[in-house]
Amino acid sequence: KMQSLEIGYILALAAASATLLGWVVMRIKSNPSERLIAYVFLFVAIAMILVDLIQLIPTALDSGLAQSKVFIYLTAGFLLVLLMSKLVSIKFGSGPSSSALVIALALSLHNLPEGSAPIAASLVDLPTGVTTALLMALHNIPEGIAITASAILAGYGRLKSLLLTLTATLAEMLGATAVFLNDDLFANIQNAGALLSFVAGIMLAICVKELLPFSFKTLRPQRRK
Repeated sequence: KMQSLEIGYILALAAASATLLGWVVMRIKSNPSERLIAYVFLFVAIAMILVDLIQLIPTALDSGLAQSKVFIYLTAGFLLVLLMSKLVSIKFGSGPSSSALVIALALSLHNLPEGSAPIAASLVDLPTGVTTALLMALHNIPEGIAITASAILAGYGRLKSLLLTLTATLAEMLGATAVFLNDDLFANIQNAGALLSFVAGIMLAICVKELLPFSFKTLRPQRRK
């Protein structure tokens, strides 16, 4: 168990670091158009939904957690993002700046428990842990892109967009470290399933609430021409 825990922790830190690559990718293209950002958001949303369906939800079910409980935790994660979005819009109004903050905050929030996902998956099954970490790294790159792109839309400069991306990266590392230091949390493997379901709900909400609406709104007029 200890070896699986340590391997899972190293995998989690490596996966988290990939978020910063998203900032690098987005900053190479200094002034991306809204249309390009819309395509990026669409890609990120598809990547997140696939990670939910292929990895997080099946792994949660494999932990022995009942389908009804997986659905409850999934719904809780989803509703949390909707609540956060509402609070941000009350505080900052709606628009690109508000959307950038919601995306950065929601991704940071979901990265806290997501940091533990490779550890949780490694404790269920080590090959699954490796696959989960790889998928997390692959979807963390577009996550970093999404944060940077939303920051560009809001008119933020390089440093501010880097800080927002760094916040999400460190949140994931913090989540991984907290679980590593409190390995008894997953003494009951169903706790890992509950956490993975919650993360899946947060990811789904970011797609439905922020990423897909902007993509469809921006790309729809282009299709009419």
